[in-house]
Amino acid sequence: MSLKSIEQLLKPHSIAVIGASNQPNRPGNAVMRNLLQGQFDGPIMPVTPHYKSVNGVLAYRSIDELPMVPDLAIICTRATRVPAIILQLGRKGTRNAIVIASGLDNLYTAQGTNLQEQMLAIAKEWGVRILGPDSLGIIVPALGLNASYAHTNALPGKIAVVSQSSAVCVTLLDWSKRRRIGFSYFISLGEGVDIDFDEMIDFLGRDPNTSAILLYIDAIFDGRAFMSSARAASFNKPILVIKAGTYSESALVTSRLQPEQIGDDAVYDAAFRRAGMLRVGDLRELLAAVETLANGKPIHNEQLAILANGNGPCAMSVDALLERGGRLAKLDDAVVQQLQKIIHTGGRPTNPINVLGDASPETYRKVMEVLLQSNSIDNLLIMQAPSALTPGEIYADAVIDAYKNHRGKKPNVFANWMGEDAAQEARLRFASAGIASFRTPEGAVGAFMHMVQYRRNQKLLSETPESISEKVPYQPVYAQQIIELALSEDRAQLNSSESLQLLAAYGIIGVDTATKNFTTANTPHKLRVQVQADPVFGPIILLGEAASHWNIRKSAVVALPPLNMALARYMVIQALAEGKIREREGYAPLNMPALCLLLTQVSQIVIDHPRLYSLLINPVLVAGEQVHALEASIKLRLDNHLAPLAIRPYPKELEETYVLRDGQTVILRPIKSEDELLLQQFDNSQTKEDRYKRYFADLPQFSHEQMARLAQIDYAREMAFIAVSQADPAAEKILGVVRVQTEPDNLHAEFAMAVRSELKGIGLGARLLQKMIDYCRNQNTKELTGITMLENAGMANLARKLGFKVRVNSDEGLIDMRLVLQE
Repeated sequence: MSLKSIEQLLKPHSIAVIGASNQPNRPGNAVMRNLLQGQFDGPIMPVTPHYKSVNGVLAYRSIDELPMVPDLAIICTRATRVPAIILQLGRKGTRNAIVIASGLDNLYTAQGTNLQEQMLAIAKEWGVRILGPDSLGIIVPALGLNASYAHTNALPGKIAVVSQSSAVCVTLLDWSKRRRIGFSYFISLGEGVDIDFDEMIDFLGRDPNTSAILLYIDAIFDGRAFMSSARAASFNKPILVIKAGTYSESALVTSRLQPEQIGDDAVYDAAFRRAGMLRVGDLRELLAAVETLANGKPIHNEQLAILANGNGPCAMSVDALLERGGRLAKLDDAVVQQLQKIIHTGGRPTNPINVLGDASPETYRKVMEVLLQSNSIDNLLIMQAPSALTPGEIYADAVIDAYKNHRGKKPNVFANWMGEDAAQEARLRFASAGIASFRTPEGAVGAFMHMVQYRRNQKLLSETPESISEKVPYQPVYAQQIIELALSEDRAQLNSSESLQLLAAYGIIGVDTATKNFTTANTPHKLRVQVQADPVFGPIILLGEAASHWNIRKSAVVALPPLNMALARYMVIQALAEGKIREREGYAPLNMPALCLLLTQVSQIVIDHPRLYSLLINPVLVAGEQVHALEASIKLRLDNHLAPLAIRPYPKELEETYVLRDGQTVILRPIKSEDELLLQQFDNSQTKEDRYKRYFADLPQFSHEQMARLAQIDYAREMAFIAVSQADPAAEKILGVVRVQTEPDNLHAEFAMAVRSELKGIGLGARLLQKMIDYCRNQNTKELTGITMLENAGMANLARKLGFKVRVNSDEGLIDMRLVLQE
C-alpha cells in the first residue's frame, strides 16, 4: 500500500481520457465535458482513433502518440479492451487508471483467461494502480477536478465520500447541490479490485482538508486492513458508514462475492463500533448525517434544548429524542425567568420551549438571544411550523442574525422548518448560513443523536480497562498439547472432556452436572458463549442466552477479539440493553466483572490457538461471581486455511527480561491499553527539560483521552515498547518508552524515545532503541528516522552508536537521525 500512489491518483497534474467521444450518450463524452467544465489546470488529452478532436481538444490516435506521460488515465472503453489498455499505459509509464466499464469478472478470452484477473496481473507487473472497475470516477473540487461521468459537479467542502455504489454517489451529489454542502473528495471505488477502502481511509485520515469521512459499503474484502485504517482515522475525525445488505438476500444482490464469502451484517455492526465509526441505517439518515457534519461541530454534552411554535412540534421532537436515548437540557432558573417575560401567556418557558403559533420573528430573535447569552446551552433545536402571518424565511433570518451576532460561546444549532413549499426558502438561507436544517423533527433529532452516538463511541475507545488478576489460571502450553493430540489423530472435534480441560487451562471451570461443585441460593442464569469464524473479519465472539438454535442478529451480540475488560463490559451492557440477555426476578444476580472475565478468557483462547475453528459453551451457568461451563464443544481446523483476527492482538512473544548495568532487572514489552495510568505517571515524572526535548515545546500534562490514545495502539501499524521495573511487582512503574509510527506502505517509520531522568547512562535507552530497530527490521520496514533538538547530544550519540547517520540541521535547531534497515 502506498499513500504516494493514492495522492497521485487524487491530485494528478495531467490526464488522458482513453475512449474519449463526441457522442453525447457515451461515458467518454461525459468525462471530457466534466473535465473541461471544471478548473483543472493540467493537460487533458483525449485518446481516440475516431475523432481529430473531442469537445474542441486535439485528440491522439493512440496512447503511444501522447506527448507526455499522463499521471492519470480514465478508461472509458468497453470492458474487453481494458487489459490491453492497461498494458499500453504501463509501458507508457502511467501509474494510475480509472476503469469505468463493469463486468470484467464475467468475461473471458478465447483461451479461457478471466479478463479481470488478466487486468490485475498486467497492472501488478507494470505498477499501475486501478480504481474500479465500474467506477463513476473521482471529483476533487478544490482542484477543479471532475474526472467522472456524473451528471453534476460537487461544491468544495470538508467532507470526503468513498462509495462502492455509483448510484449512491450521484444521488448524494444531486442532493448536496441544493443544500449547498461541499466535499473535499468524491471517490467512486466501484468494485474495488485493487484500490479499496483501506488505502482511501488511510489517505483521507491524514488529509488536512478533510474533516469527516463518509463511506457507502456493499462489502469488505480485507477485514484486517479495513479495521486497521478505520481505527487509525477515527481517532482524528468522524467516519460515518452506510452498509447495504442487512439481510442475506440483499447482500447477495449488492456483493460480487460468493454466498459463503459474505459476512454477517451483525458482524459488520460490531466491526464498525470497534473501529469507532458510526453506522447510519438508510439513505435518509445518511443525508441528515452529512448535513450535520457539514454544518455542526463536535458536541461536549448530550443534552438538547428545543424551541418551537407549538405543542405538536415540541411533543414530536421530545418523543424522537427519548426513543433514541437522548436527554432534554435543563434550563437555568434565570433563563426561565427571562423567557417568561418574552413568551405570551399559554406558552412554555421551560424545555421544550413553546413560543406559540402566533409568535413573531422578533420573539424568536429575543428567545434565541436569551439562550445564547446564558452560555449554558450546548445543543439547540429550533423548529417552526408554517405561519399565515409571516413567511418562514423571515423567521429564519431572525434566527440567523441572532446566531451570527452573538460573540460568545455558540451552541450546535439544528433547524427544522416544517412543511415543504413554505419552508424551502428558509432551508436555503440556513444552508448559506452554515446551519444544519431538516425537513422533520425526527430527522433533526436523529442527526443530533448521530453526534451523541459518535461521542459515545469515542469515549468507549478511550476507556481504560482494568487489569486481569495474575491469579487467574493461564496455561496455554497445556491447552496446545490437547489440540496437538487431536490434530495428530486427524480429529477436528475435541471430545467433551478435552473441551472442558482446555477451558480449565484458562480458568474457565466446567461441571459435569448442574449441581456438582456449583452451589447458589438462587437459580443461575443460563447463557451461551460462542466463537465462530466470519469470512470477512475472522474469529468473532457471541454472547446470548442459552438455546439450542439461535439467530445471530436476533439472539446474540457480537464482538471482535481481542477483548479486554472494558470491551467485554461494553459487550455485556449491549446484550442487556438489547434484551439478548436478561436479569430475571428470582435468579442470581449477573456479576459484571465475572462475566467480563469469562469473555476475556474466551478471547485469549482464540488469540493463542489459531487452529480453533469454533467454540461453544452452552450453557454457561452464571450466579454472582460463580461462572461455570456446563457443556462445551470445540472444533479445530485440519487444513491451513486459518482465519486471522481482524485486529492484531497483543504480541506477547515480544516480551523479554533485561538486566541493566546497575544490576536492576526490567521487563521490556509492548505497551497495553491497561498501561494508561502508568504512562501518565511516567510522563509526570519527566523533568521540564526532558519533556521539552521530547515534545519540542512546553506542553501541558496530557488529558485522559490523549494518554489513552498513546496507550491503545494498533499493533498492525505502530509499536511502543516500555521498560517496566520489577523491583516491586505490586507497584509497577515505567522506566522508559520508545515509540515508532510506520507509514501504511511500510517504507518509512519514525521513532521517539524517553527515559526517566535519573536512569540515564545505565544502558536502558540503548536496549530500548535496539529492540525497536530489531522489530522494524523484522517487519521489513525500509528505514527508521528520528529528530531531536540540538541540546539533546546524548540522544544523537546513542543513535550514532547504533548505526544511525546523524546530521545536524543548525538552521532549524534540530538533529536528524536516519538508519537504513533494508538495502
